[in-house]
Amino acid sequence: MTESTRKIADIAEVLGIPEEECRLIADRYEQILPCKKIGRVRVYDENMVDRFRKVADLQSQGLPEPVIIAAIKGGKSLEERAREDMKRMGIESVPATPKEMPKPVPRTETEEELILAVRSAQTAVQTMDHRMAAVREKMAEDNTAVLDAVAKVSEEVAALRNEVRTLWDQIASLEQYFREQDAQKKSGFWKR
Repeated sequence: MTESTRKIADIAEVLGIPEEECRLIADRYEQILPCKKIGRVRVYDENMVDRFRKVADLQSQGLPEPVIIAAIKGGKSLEERAREDMKRMGIESVPATPKEMPKPVPRTETEEELILAVRSAQTAVQTMDHRMAAVREKMAEDNTAVLDAVAKVSEEVAALRNEVRTLWDQIASLEQYFREQDAQKKSGFWKR
């Protein structure tokens, strides 16, 4: 493998996504992500890493496969494709008049990539926020369980202390009793 090619594991590491997800993207979008095979290992040219990233970003936004393929291949903008899809589904779109809706300024590829990156980052932040909320809830439950367990142990320790005191009191009483018995035997022994 040369330095200008990468395996799927390397691409997944660069993109920060699970390797399994990267493999699914490679399988699903084989037509726009060409590879070379070395034995059973697929290797991709360095320029394919950017395509993998774009596909992953578009997937994270919930776009369907045909839209993603068209976006990667180029051609019409996402808005134009959305209008066409709406027509195919029988949904009528309100025609935009120049006064109502100004014609969008065409974006450069860099701007489109930045928008995709921001949306991807927003999705990642939302996902992390949900995970953190779940972790906080779990920690609160765990803390409650630990505090309950500590309270039970404290009660058991207090009960054991009482039992130990009772045992020590009984031992002290028995010692006193034996001393008295011993003293009586000694005083009675000499009197005979």
